[in-house]
Amino acid sequence: MAKLAFKQKIMSALLLYPLVSIAPAHAWSEETHMTTGAIAFDTLASIEPASLDIIADIITAHPHYDKLRANTASLTGKARLRTMLQWMARWPDDIRGTQYSRPEWHTELRVVYGRTWLWPFRNQSALEGLDINYRLLADPKSSKEQKAIALCWLLHVIGDIQQPLHAGHQMTAEFPATDEAGLLAHIRKASDGKRLNLHQYWDKILDESGPVTATSDKWAPLLQREWAYGPKTMTNYQGNMQQQFGYWLDESAALARKIAYSGSYLKATPDPKDAPKITLREQKIAVELSKRRVVTGGYRIADTIIATIAEYQNGPY
Repeated sequence: MAKLAFKQKIMSALLLYPLVSIAPAHAWSEETHMTTGAIAFDTLASIEPASLDIIADIITAHPHYDKLRANTASLTGKARLRTMLQWMARWPDDIRGTQYSRPEWHTELRVVYGRTWLWPFRNQSALEGLDINYRLLADPKSSKEQKAIALCWLLHVIGDIQQPLHAGHQMTAEFPATDEAGLLAHIRKASDGKRLNLHQYWDKILDESGPVTATSDKWAPLLQREWAYGPKTMTNYQGNMQQQFGYWLDESAALARKIAYSGSYLKATPDPKDAPKITLREQKIAVELSKRRVVTGGYRIADTIIATIAEYQNGPY
C-alpha cells in the first residue's frame, strides 16, 4: 500500500510539473552586467580594435540610442563608446515588460540537485536566444537596428549564463516544484547576516555601493589584471560558436551542482525567517568564483563579437 501511495503521488506530480513555470530571474545585477560590458570593450580594444568602429556604427541604429547618448553625454571618444557598451550589456534587464523583452532568454535551467531523475528537462531557452542573436548580428541581410538589438542580447545573455543559478536549480521535498533557480530559497550572508534569496545572493555578490558605474570601475580593471585574456584564462572548446555557448552553460550547471547547491546552501528555506547563515568560507568561495565567471564572461563576449564579424565578412567558419 505504501508503494502504491508513493507511485500515485509521483504520477500526480508528473501531471502537474508541465504546468510549472519558472519565474523570470535576473542574473548578475545591472551593475555587474556593466562590468562584463567594460571587460568586453577593453578586450576588443586590445586584440581587435577595428571591431569598435563596426560596433559604433551599429549602435547608432539602436531603438533607444537617445537614452544611450543621454547616459554618456559627459563623455567623448572611446570612453563614451565603452560606457555605451556597458549600458547595452544591461539593456535586456532595463526593458523587461516592453515589446523588446524576452524573459525566456535569460536562463536555461536543469535540475542539478535532488530529484534530478524526476525532471530531466530544461526550463527557458538561453541557448536559443544566443543562437538567434548571433545569427542576426552575423547576417549581412539583417538591418542595422536588428544588429544593435542582437548585440545587446549577446552582451547580456553570455554574461547571464556564466552565473551558476542561470543554468541549474534544485528539486527536493522542500522545493517540490524546484526552488526556481534559488528565488524561493532563502539564506543569510555570513558577513552581515542579511537575508536574501539564493539567486539574489549570487546576482549581487560583487556589487559596490555608489554611482551606477562603481561596480565596473572597481572590478573591470582589477579582474583583467588578475586574469589576463589568453588561453590560460578560459577553458577553450572545439566547435562553432553555438556549440561553445552550450559548453559555457554546461560549466555553469556543473558549478551550480558542486558549489551553489552544497554545504550550508542546502539548508536554504522557503521561509526567510528560518534562513540559515552560510559560512564565511562559503561566502569567500562564492565571491572568488563570481569574479572568475564575470571576467570570463567579458572575454567570451569579445570572442563572440569577433566571431560574428569574421562570419559577416567571410561566411560561416
